[in-house]
Amino acid sequence: MKITYDKRADALNVTLRSGKVAKTLEVAPEIYVDVDKSGNTLSLEIIGASEKIGKKNFGTVTVGKKSLPLPAFA
Repeated sequence: MKITYDKRADALNVTLRSGKVAKTLEVAPEIYVDVDKSGNTLSLEIIGASEKIGKKNFGTVTVGKKSLPLPAFA
């Protein structure tokens, strides 16, 4: 898994696995999920992430038991 943040676009991307994207689904406004031809989720992208998550809570992303800092947000 890889988590990145693009400060210029205010976009958070969580890549769960590599693979060829067959379809991109908009699951909520400005929230996209890439899936392969079997329907397996490859990645998640949140546009306007700092607003949706909240700047106060945005310095660290926690997935399961793993917390990752987002230094690009500073």
